[in-house]
Amino acid sequence: MMKEKGLYRGIVLSALAFFAVLCLFWFGFGNAQRANSREKLQVTQAAIQKGIVSCYAVEGFYPPNIKYLEEHYGITIDHSKYIVHYETAGENVMPSVEVLEKDGNS
Repeated sequence: MMKEKGLYRGIVLSALAFFAVLCLFWFGFGNAQRANSREKLQVTQAAIQKGIVSCYAVEGFYPPNIKYLEEHYGITIDHSKYIVHYETAGENVMPSVEVLEKDGNS
């Protein structure tokens, strides 16, 4: 009887330990995925800003829209993941740009 209680206790403790480790891995994976998503968004934002400045330096005016940057400066935006708000106030005024994730996480 005493051995059965010890065996049962060992199985329960092992199962709990396994579950705890599994939860830690799951939590860590989720955090890594969120950090990667934020980094990709920042890289996209930086690429757009660099393209805007390059366009002004080469052509003497800011790009009229995002499509212009994609076609003439090789900027690649994953439109299935991101919404880009691009607002211009004139050819010689730097546009306002905001990149957001479509699912609303940023």
